Formats: sequence, C-alpha cells, structure tokens
Amino acid sequence: MAGRRDAASLVAREPLPPPPTPVARLLERGIQERRFLFPDNGTVRIMETWQPPSEVEDGLADLAAQHLSELEIALRPAERGVLLARILALLSHFRAEPNPPQVEQMIADDWAEDLGEFPIWAVEEACRQWRRTRKWRPQICEMVALCREAVSEPETRRQRLQALLYRAETRRNPMLRRMEDLTQRTFRRVPA
Repeated sequence: MAGRRDAASLVAREPLPPPPTPVARLLERGIQERRFLFPDNGTVRIMETWQPPSEVEDGLADLAAQHLSELEIALRPAERGVLLARILALLSHFRAEPNPPQVEQMIADDWAEDLGEFPIWAVEEACRQWRRTRKWRPQICEMVALCREAVSEPETRRQRLQALLYRAETRRNPMLRRMEDLTQRTFRRVPA
C-alpha cells in the first residue's frame, strides 16, 4: 500500500505533457487575436481571442483527444495527505507561534479546502516560488493565486481542446448540432 502511494505521488509530480506538434499547430490556428496587457503592478500578460478551427481532421481529433486525457490526468487535484505534507514543509520554513491541536487541525483543513482543487505539481511550483522570493509566512490566498497562475496555461489548453473536440464531433454528427439549435430555440421561447 505504501509503495503504491509513493508511486502515485511521483507520477503526479511529473511535468505537464507537451502537446504533440500537430495538436499544437491546430491550437495555434484557432488564435484570432493576441494583445499584450501591461498592468500597473504585475507582469505583462498576453490576452488571446480563440475559436476552434472550423475543420479538424479525424486523425488530429483522435490525437487531440489523447492529449486531452493526458492533460486531465496531470490536472487532477492533489491527494489531501500529500498536499498537507507539502504545505507543512513550506510553513516549517517560517517561524510561528504554536497553536492548540484543534486550531492546528482547523488551519490544516482550511489549507486543504482552499488548495484542494490544484494538482500537486502546481502546489509544489507555488511553494518553490514562495520560498525563493518571499521572506514571510504565506497566507492561503497568496498560495491560491500562485497555484492559479501555475495552472492557467494548461487549463486554457484543456478548455480549448474540449472546444476543438466538440467542434469535430458536431461535424461528424449533424444531429448533435440540430439538437443543440433546437434546445437553444426552445429555451429562448420560454419566458423567465
């Protein structure tokens, strides 16, 4: 049992799978517009307007589906025990007054609840960034922001792959599009 748990945590720490070259090109084709944002306090960001390409070959759709399943595995939330061990290791670097055990348990529950949606690699990346750039103990909201930043690109890629595969499926199955149109028209007619 312990051997399987260690192997599972190692698998979760592997880097994100890069998209196969044809899938990366297909995702790139969907970009309609790219703009740079220069916020007053923060890093420069790129905003993109994206739409799935109108034509997706069956072979590419299968390759995209395979990459999507790999990406979803990499984006799975961390196990609670592994997550709390990682956070405890980070917090141990910073001095803090001891709390009663019940309070410590509640604090651990708060960390697990707020960071529980993120994969362990994102939490580790956030912890690494915090250790290297900050000298004070982190707040939960600061770690959540770092984790969101870590998963933003893969999450965007996942959403784009889902849209791309949906577009490919509607091309293969015209009844799907007709049912969607019928559903939208029906809900438009129903008064609120």
